[in-house]
Amino acid sequence: MHMLPFDDEAQQRLADLTDNKAAEGSTMRADEIQAFMLALLSGPDEVPVHLWLPEVLGDQSEAFFEAEVQEVQDLVLRLADDMRRTLEAGSLPDLLLYEDERGMPDFYTWCNAYLYALDVVETDWFEAVDNEDFEDLFYPVMALGDVYDAHEGGEAVLNLSDKELTQLEGELPHVLLDIYRYWQAIIRKPQTVRREGAKTGRNDPCPCGSGKKYKACCGKQA
Repeated sequence: MHMLPFDDEAQQRLADLTDNKAAEGSTMRADEIQAFMLALLSGPDEVPVHLWLPEVLGDQSEAFFEAEVQEVQDLVLRLADDMRRTLEAGSLPDLLLYEDERGMPDFYTWCNAYLYALDVVETDWFEAVDNEDFEDLFYPVMALGDVYDAHEGGEAVLNLSDKELTQLEGELPHVLLDIYRYWQAIIRKPQTVRREGAKTGRNDPCPCGSGKKYKACCGKQA
């Protein structure tokens, strides 16, 4: 079934339904929903509605009317469908970024919502891939999400300049597309078909039952 596009009107409606409740509890804002769903559709796991919808609604789920829950679900599915089409076309995702307290794009919240999805899915992405190049793709996501902003011996792990942060912000859509492509290459990789049972020798009777030797029968075409 072809879904309606997730246009500006749909984006505003999703924000109207979720943002106020997000301020009161763990319901996701519209920007967090985009990041969360982008991560889900990028990886190898099929995550059905009944698993992701409670994460979106959070602890304010009972504050939504039944019709509102259905509307949120429909809007998020349209959002995910649009993002999937964008990624499949090899285009960069257009990130929905709110403003933070300083009036700057809130990459912190967006990136943490993306990374949260990795805790929800069944597959441990890093363990499953076990590749340093794949892990390196996540540097902008983790740096902008302050994942490295822990303290070791009293010193911050990262101390990025404004120039470095701006560079990472510009790289983010590119690495998100690369992460999607990385997983798609793994998912679509042809599986090796292993032969079961003993191999038929060229001088053995042909398994087709003709009575001829394999090399004079089906083996001629092998």
